[in-house]
Amino acid sequence: MKSSKVLLVLAAALFVVFSIGCAARQTVKPDVTPAPTLQAAVEDTTPVPVATAVPGMKYVVKKGDTLWAVSSMNKIYQDPFQWPLLYKANRDQVADPDLIEVGQELDVRKDISSTEKEDAIQKAKDTPPYRAHTAPRKTLPLKY
Repeated sequence: MKSSKVLLVLAAALFVVFSIGCAARQTVKPDVTPAPTLQAAVEDTTPVPVATAVPGMKYVVKKGDTLWAVSSMNKIYQDPFQWPLLYKANRDQVADPDLIEVGQELDVRKDISSTEKEDAIQKAKDTPPYRAHTAPRKTLPLKY
């Protein structure tokens, strides 16, 4: 008898919950943003001046860094195979891509075309395996 009362109360509670709902009803307001007009499109046809500065950023080399590791960082290129881009942008201060020094301030170009990116990735793949050395090599294995 007691179990039938519990079942009856439980059934009534479920009926109330499903018929009324668990959460308050939400109303969706329609988007009232006006549609662009043809006249606005005609007015915006003036050419926009192109920036001449090369967008990019700087990265300061820390102990243990390599161009491979820096290139793979999220804020840089997110791809270790793009390290030749870092080397190319910093040839004036990096004589050998295997040897970078703590404290060096590397330029990181962000305006890279897909062709440059593909070329860098291919050069990274074509680079022979690393061999330890402490002085810059006189000739690099590839023309980066």
